[in-house]
Amino acid sequence: MNQAGTGTLWLHVGTHKTGTTSIQRALKLSAARLRAAGVAVFPEANAWTLANTFLRPEIRSTPRMSYGDPLPDLARLAAVPAKIAAARGTAPEMVISSEEFCLLRTPLEAFALKSALAPTFARIVPLITLRNPDDWRAARADQLRKTGCWEAQKALPDDQSTDGAWYYDSAAILAFWQGIGTPVVLDYDRICAEEGDILPAFARAIGQPGLFDGLDLRINTRVRG
Repeated sequence: MNQAGTGTLWLHVGTHKTGTTSIQRALKLSAARLRAAGVAVFPEANAWTLANTFLRPEIRSTPRMSYGDPLPDLARLAAVPAKIAAARGTAPEMVISSEEFCLLRTPLEAFALKSALAPTFARIVPLITLRNPDDWRAARADQLRKTGCWEAQKALPDDQSTDGAWYYDSAAILAFWQGIGTPVVLDYDRICAEEGDILPAFARAIGQPGLFDGLDLRINTRVRG
């Protein structure tokens, strides 16, 4: 097991509908190669249960509405460091991905996340992918319809819904994660226009250029870690 406060956690926080499923599938398929390079991959391809461990209880996220993910409590928070350590092993670095992390906004959520993760890693690097706001809203609405959550989300008060106006506040997302580490921001629209795919840029962002060469995972197949 690693001593506390060593190595890097690459924390991919989404946002939703910016190639996250492709990234998660690619990471899962490349886990052995990454482990050989000293980077552990969290065992749940989409670590939404972990993310919801830190998420304020009033938010009606898709995992909570569709899969019954429990609300955060002290016992679940206390178990996080051991779960991270077991998955990490002796790897100097680790990568965790879930777009559910982009729902975090409050000081209490930041405190809970840092209390669970910061003692284990020397640094946390948030990886944030952003896109054109209008396209982001349209794609997110389509996703909620496909998962059967659209009507329920629209019936909620704005501050409880994951389609609320607060969710699309990119400045608030950046401000939150700047309090956790120094974010790496990926421009989804520019990268896709120039490279045709988000995967090469993501691999470079985690210091593994060429990692996903030969993989074509752009079909949006939902992953349940």
